[in-house]
Amino acid sequence: MKNKLLFEPYEKVGDLSFGMSRENVTNICGEIIFSCMYGFPVEDRFLDDYGEIHTLCNNQGLLEAIEIFPDMTTEPYSLIYHEKEIILCIDVDLLVSQIRKITDDLILDGNKEGYSSAKLGLKIYCPEDIVEDVLLHDRYCYEEEQEYMKENNL
Repeated sequence: MKNKLLFEPYEKVGDLSFGMSRENVTNICGEIIFSCMYGFPVEDRFLDDYGEIHTLCNNQGLLEAIEIFPDMTTEPYSLIYHEKEIILCIDVDLLVSQIRKITDDLILDGNKEGYSSAKLGLKIYCPEDIVEDVLLHDRYCYEEEQEYMKENNL
């Protein structure tokens, strides 16, 4: 996988398309270093570690999210969105300012540990003023969790 990734929200990141099979993801990303199950309220999804990125597949083995870890990459990753480059760096203010240039819906999450954009299908996890994780996801990635939280008044 190249470090400059064409990004189409809810559709694709680089050569990876949301909804593609876990097998096809492995063909693109190479050998899986580590796999585990994840999910809430039920751990029935697949997380595959490819080193600098993780892929998350639903319980049918279809890609639903990609995590990039700017604090752990040897070369910075960039998202190319409508011919604009977003460099995924550890500097929260710099990353947030880059994203705000392309969308008006980037909001600080309630727990103040990250930001999210519904328009971009993007979440940033930065609990201690360092970007640890950028998550790019499909349209349905969080529906089960949101339904569970609503049903249980959480």
